[in-house]
Amino acid sequence: MAACVDNASDQPLIPNAPVNLSINITNQQYAPLRFDNGAVTLPVQGPAGLGGVKGVIVVRQSASTFLAFERNCPYQPYDACATVSLDRNSRLFMRDSCCTSQFDLRGQVTGGPAPRPLKQYSTSLQGSLLSITN
Repeated sequence: MAACVDNASDQPLIPNAPVNLSINITNQQYAPLRFDNGAVTLPVQGPAGLGGVKGVIVVRQSASTFLAFERNCPYQPYDACATVSLDRNSRLFMRDSCCTSQFDLRGQVTGGPAPRPLKQYSTSLQGSLLSITN
């Protein structure tokens, strides 16, 4: 039985924190969300609302489909530096500069020690208003 232990279960889970964000995707500050694979970062607390443990990354998949991910890296999530950001150069993937884990724009692990994908939040688009909740 011990041989069947999953390494991911050895890692602590990302803490729960409230996520209740609302953004108007037509606002200039969210211009990257006008294009497929465009992404923006929202702070933990700001004019959009409450954004989880370390903030939220929002990615546009298509004109009507958006994904939202917790910025807290799933590898050693209690470390102060365990924060995921959009790659500054390519903007085609996300990474944690602390542990070097990498994630695609769907939140899936593509490299590094992260044991699981990024924590994902629910999104709902009504007109130009995008709501993100947990």
